[in-house]
Amino acid sequence: MRVVMCVVMMVVCAPMAWGQAVTGFVGGNEYDSYYGSVGGDVVGWRFTVTTALNISDLGVWNADQTGALESSHQVGVWDESQALMASVTVESSGTVVGDWIYASITPVTLNPGQTYTIGVSYASGDDDWYISSATSMTTDPSVTWTGSCYPAAGDMGFVYPSSDSGSYGRFGPNFLITVIPVTLMTFTTE
Repeated sequence: MRVVMCVVMMVVCAPMAWGQAVTGFVGGNEYDSYYGSVGGDVVGWRFTVTTALNISDLGVWNADQTGALESSHQVGVWDESQALMASVTVESSGTVVGDWIYASITPVTLNPGQTYTIGVSYASGDDDWYISSATSMTTDPSVTWTGSCYPAAGDMGFVYPSSDSGSYGRFGPNFLITVIPVTLMTFTTE
């Protein structure tokens, strides 16, 4: 008797489909910090993914699109238990992709069925901006925006942004992704 078995395996060593999580937005207002804090406020957005993804870089929106940020910014990704999964400080010398400047991280895997948060710290007066209340936004098809977020109070430093907003906004942080392909392997036994 001949039996054919199919096994689905995740091949982590061969990612594909590289891209940005947020690919664009329209409208909105520019802000340099949520509370006007000199010490910095973390703002960002929450999301889910439809397939397993690797994050390879974290980035900051370059409002004036000159290829330079006025200040360095700490960017991080938290899981749904509010544990910081990865963070990096983005400098003007980072990699420019579209309207964002990125810094590399040790790759982090995101899994479907979980909610994640990405945030960036902005200090009042640093002349870098994020967008709040955009009229529309687009993401990579594997990333689903679920809401915007900001800190519970000002001058808290680099902490999980625990307050929620339903408007398209707090677009400053972004990340680069690769989709982890699924490989179908067939085994035949006799």
